[in-house]
Amino acid sequence: MIRKAKALGALALLSAAALAVAGCAPGNTAAPSANPDDQNSLPSTAWVRADAADVQDGGSLTLAVSSLPVNWNIYQIDGNERDTNDIYTTMSGGPIKIDESGEPVVDENYASSAELVSEDPQVVEVKLNPDAVWEDGTPITVADYQGMWKANNGSNPEYIVTSTTGWDQVSSVEQGTDEFDLKITFSSVFADWQSLLSPVLKASVTADPTTFNTGYTSQAVPSSGPFKVSSIDATAGIATLERNPNWWGETPKLETIVYRAVSQDQQGSSFSNGEIDAVEISANADLYQTAQNVQGAQIEASNGLTWTHITMRASDGPLADVNVRKAVASIVNREQIANTANAPVGVPAITQGSYIFMPGQEGYTDEALPYDTDAGAKYLEDAGYTKDGDSWVKDGTPLTFSVTVPADTATNIQRAEQIQADLSEFGIPVELNSVPVGGYFSDYIIPGDFEMVTFSWVGTAYPISSTRSLFTPVDSEQNFTGIADDRLGPLWEQANNELDPAARLETAQEIDKVLWESVPIIPIAPLPNVWAVKQGLVNWGATQFETVDWTIVGFQNS
Repeated sequence: MIRKAKALGALALLSAAALAVAGCAPGNTAAPSANPDDQNSLPSTAWVRADAADVQDGGSLTLAVSSLPVNWNIYQIDGNERDTNDIYTTMSGGPIKIDESGEPVVDENYASSAELVSEDPQVVEVKLNPDAVWEDGTPITVADYQGMWKANNGSNPEYIVTSTTGWDQVSSVEQGTDEFDLKITFSSVFADWQSLLSPVLKASVTADPTTFNTGYTSQAVPSSGPFKVSSIDATAGIATLERNPNWWGETPKLETIVYRAVSQDQQGSSFSNGEIDAVEISANADLYQTAQNVQGAQIEASNGLTWTHITMRASDGPLADVNVRKAVASIVNREQIANTANAPVGVPAITQGSYIFMPGQEGYTDEALPYDTDAGAKYLEDAGYTKDGDSWVKDGTPLTFSVTVPADTATNIQRAEQIQADLSEFGIPVELNSVPVGGYFSDYIIPGDFEMVTFSWVGTAYPISSTRSLFTPVDSEQNFTGIADDRLGPLWEQANNELDPAARLETAQEIDKVLWESVPIIPIAPLPNVWAVKQGLVNWGATQFETVDWTIVGFQNS
């Protein structure tokens, strides 16, 4: 599966085989715990937990990615992929981590406190841990956050950032009593301020646009976590991480972590052969069956923040007409796609009815256009099309579409084929254009060289602020639709400037209604996290929110 992704305060793409999104509002997160009375409920975290004393010292963990990063800087648009984010978590951190319930909490490895000390103006004060250092031994200080602000606030367009959300509302980043006393002052209220604190880049990475944009395409950014990159073999597709000798926290249990580029089609056999220690099943029925036949494999399923969708390039062509987009939303059978994806891997199948919240999150409402081919026909007629035999025609031109798909990603291809079948049966031929997985985002989606695509967005704990960049402004680095409804900017500003949770949710629901009126994207279904892991692997696996503590990931003592 392909997903897009980003750091805590932003949405992220899942790479062609796994792109991701980050961003949710504190206090408005999901009710994560499984309801024991609901047979369809899943836990928020499904991995096997073990105390540090019960985890073996040493050993190596090998994990699969679809490809190695094209850019190791996750705040640069080309680095905003799930695979890159996954690798980066082992070598980064910050003052805020996310607990099992989806709440932001202080990570004492990086800070003793992070508090809102004033509401007018909004001021956040963070007491950084003086022991926290970069991999070269230099301390993590206010200067690093000043660099983050200057690179990500949108004031210099030469920085090609993933998102300016939050940083564009910061008026100053200053030192308090010393270089470890961080004070961030906002020009307007930003409710999801915790999302800006983790992870942080070294000031040298953000020093100038060239370094920020292209300085880390073949080398890793400096580590501030328990592991650091020791080698990158681009030819073999292998990145190896080792214990960071300057890590100040508890010594990690694992000695090394190896990320190996393996196509989704090959990951099942790689797991069976013991070449990788875990495989993300997602909605892949073949992988599910393969994993069940691996002796000792543990299959874990948790709630997720990933949702599949159809993104339409609506700046020109037939999809520039909102009625055509509404027709597509009415003709594609989202319920069938959800069932096809989830039922074979033993998890509940439901559709996604919100652009902001996941099912089960406070604030979630289902405003989706229902599956209704009669309504689809009416929308096409309103757009000026007439039925001519088996085709829909306007001004003598039959309506056709294309969907750009990444090669060798079974779940993405399967979803595209279902979209193709629904539309073709209705009289709208659809061509599937297969492209190399490595350039799916950088060469096609990000430049806007597509008509329709279907991948996944992956969220974190800040849904309201982080989703904005998907839809507005029109030139947002994450808005791949080519359009933006004029009502959205003011509404999102209102939501992000509101500290009252109830009022904020009300505005977010209004945003959802506007989005369903313009339909720039068609949400399809939420995907639970389904993983198969090697027997004995603990403290890592399927989770919805929880930040992994890489110091205790490893294999359980016999």
